Amino acid sequence: MQGSFCDNIVRSSTKDAMPDSLGNYLIPTSYSRIVARELGLQERELPRLLEGTGLPPHVLLAGDESRISGQQQLQVMTNARRISNDPAFGLRLGSQLTPRSHGPIGYLALSSPDLLTALKSLRDFLPIRIPFAQVDLHEQGQSMACDLTILLPAPTTQLRMLVECFALVIQSLVESFLGRELREASIHFEYDRPAYGDRYEKYIHSELHFAQPASRVVLPAHLLTEANPEGDANSYAAARDMCAALLEQVPVTALSMTDRVKRFLLAQPAGSVNEENVARSLYISRRTLARRLQAEGSSYRRIREDMMAEMAAVQLRQGQLSVESIAVLLGYHDSANFRRAFRRWYGCSPQSFRDGVKPE
Repeated sequence: MQGSFCDNIVRSSTKDAMPDSLGNYLIPTSYSRIVARELGLQERELPRLLEGTGLPPHVLLAGDESRISGQQQLQVMTNARRISNDPAFGLRLGSQLTPRSHGPIGYLALSSPDLLTALKSLRDFLPIRIPFAQVDLHEQGQSMACDLTILLPAPTTQLRMLVECFALVIQSLVESFLGRELREASIHFEYDRPAYGDRYEKYIHSELHFAQPASRVVLPAHLLTEANPEGDANSYAAARDMCAALLEQVPVTALSMTDRVKRFLLAQPAGSVNEENVARSLYISRRTLARRLQAEGSSYRRIREDMMAEMAAVQLRQGQLSVESIAVLLGYHDSANFRRAFRRWYGCSPQSFRDGVKPE
């Protein structure tokens, strides 16, 4: 392995978090893809979302690793609000921003041993993905305040949308740990209650306060020691290192459809998506995806099988996890199914492979 997951984050953070020469912050296009999905856009409709940005439609395709400026991201959100004809689109978008939508930061947070560590992970590594926002944590007696600051100059409407999104990002992270809706927090917004204020209660589950000195989420202190419900910390650490190393192997430029599918699969928990999910992320039908992959001499099944086989081999060679743990890591609910798949890939059992026994 080429260093730990966190090492990879630290190495990339200086370049990725820096504003461009015009003072705009550079942001992954993955967030604009979430916008497009929430709008239900088809491939031919993508240019509407990018009007006024100067960006080509391919930046909205899964696997694209481009970064866009803060101003371009604001324009995308402005276009989305117009296309949706919904003043509460910021709330709709925020509800889609689960921890896993933030790529490596989300996995880092979800692998944390407790909620406080997860919030600190979000605070410390947010510049890697969303450099125009800042989260600060402040203890306040029997509570902790998560202050939200938007560093990017933005008109009132867009600023409100961004703050709505970030309040829901915090809520989603906390709810991932609790395994239930967050009801005991207090959510503060520094702007006045908007005309669509009654819509907030559909998306935000805690007490709401408008026209406050700062935008923040206030959490009871007892929640901060909430343990990670995902369990096996070693498996999650191994998954993070594995994904960080494998992502480096996929070309960043001139992506083929095969490369795009690989990048999408590598950015998800193993075994958590299917061919339909991949097609939807590319704004095409499953049939179109199959046709384009076939033109490249590939297929979804072949890509998935090759990646799973490589991941399994990496973990077995490292020797840190049991065969059963590797099966779970790769999304197999039955280790017997994993063993059968492994024999198909390598002609031997996982344990024989680990022991260096030649294929039968």
